[in-house]
Amino acid sequence: MHLPCPRADDLAFEPELASLALLDAAIAVTIQALIAQNPELLHEGDEGHRPPPQVFAARGLIAVFRELHAAMQLYRDLRPAPPGPSDDIPF
Repeated sequence: MHLPCPRADDLAFEPELASLALLDAAIAVTIQALIAQNPELLHEGDEGHRPPPQVFAARGLIAVFRELHAAMQLYRDLRPAPPGPSDDIPF
């Protein structure tokens, strides 16, 4: 679920990738913290049993995080391809 870490060459021309990588890492840590605090998140839940409000809210956060991750991945996928090596011989 993680976006690839940008290379230094990528950041030279697209510095926003650093922020996106940081945001992706923060989301991953937050999801792990939510699971640690609410282990019920690992289970779908009992039929007819309403989860506690905190678990319900955590599931909502995780759903938003998934949408944000998909949007960040789409942004990365739609970036123009980096220019290839030049055929010119530098003098």
